[in-house]
Amino acid sequence: MNDRAPIINNETYFFRDHGQFDLLRLRLLPELIERRRHTKTLRLWSAGCSSGEEAYSLAMLVDMLLPQRDDWTILILGGDIDESALAKARHGHYGPWSFRMAPSSLQQHYFQHQGDEWTLIERIRSMVSFRTINLIEEAFPNAQWRDMDLILCRNVFIYFGATAVAAVADKLTATLNDGGYLMTAHTELIGHRVPNLQSRLFAEGVVYQRAAPVPMPVPFTTAPLPVRTVPPPAATRPAPHAPQGPSPIAPSADELLASAHAFADRGEYNQATRACHHALAIAPLAPQPHFLLAQLAQLKGDVEQARQLLDKTLYLDPINVAATLELAALYESAENLSRAQTLRRAALDIVRALPGDAVIDPYETTAAEMAQWLAQ
Repeated sequence: MNDRAPIINNETYFFRDHGQFDLLRLRLLPELIERRRHTKTLRLWSAGCSSGEEAYSLAMLVDMLLPQRDDWTILILGGDIDESALAKARHGHYGPWSFRMAPSSLQQHYFQHQGDEWTLIERIRSMVSFRTINLIEEAFPNAQWRDMDLILCRNVFIYFGATAVAAVADKLTATLNDGGYLMTAHTELIGHRVPNLQSRLFAEGVVYQRAAPVPMPVPFTTAPLPVRTVPPPAATRPAPHAPQGPSPIAPSADELLASAHAFADRGEYNQATRACHHALAIAPLAPQPHFLLAQLAQLKGDVEQARQLLDKTLYLDPINVAATLELAALYESAENLSRAQTLRRAALDIVRALPGDAVIDPYETTAAEMAQWLAQ
């Protein structure tokens, strides 16, 4: 891979990787909007935006989440090295291939059908500005690229060598506001240490945040399991002259799973994997460790193992919405779109069967809200 020459890849479509767009819609953008309510500003950047589908997908999400925004200052930038792709993005006309995973209702709501193409409505098109940028060669932050709350740079780093990955990741991090998010494709920054950037593992994958470090979790190793002590019951306490000692109790499966999540949040994925296996040794039929192991397998690029672990999660917990949606995202990445759509419909059926105010773990949203999103 070349650290200097620009790479042009125009493979894109609206709402590419539904898992990550679920995360944006349900978690990250609502958090950023709430955080910015006092300043009423929001700055988003699609880096490597190609012909604009990703940047416009962001604009549609903002339109859904913040329909009343006249008093807000919202900047959505699309940047790419390919000026011909940017010209198409500015034009806002797209063929059927760009909609192969877009919800049909969104296509009907935000586009006008004209012959063989669909034209983006002006309200959404005017939300996005497109500019040429060479991520490797150009220096930023600068007057244009600065103070971002969210940067999407997906399927870009895979074309860079290690030196370029480190340099571009450093520049993107410096372009983020404190607490801002960098979203890459699932495994692009695995193995690369980026100062001032911490990983956060969600059900839909890992996202990176410029923020203060999180507290260190309780150390966990492959050594004998740590113990906590409790006094023995009064009836069995030894006589005063006998040696007194604690009663050892190994961590529970839930405690080990919590430890695994803490390690995963800090990017210590091998530690997290070991903690999951220890939890399964205690509770082999627990679905949650299998789901976390599936996420960790994806981060290592082992898609087949991730699929098997998600299948096992759903065997143990058939109404696990997160596992269903993540499995759908895997099939989408493999271009098995019919299977991906079938799984998303299955997730919709699950949430529709729940009370509307039921909170869907781990999305922190209600069944009614998720049903509305999945039905679009």
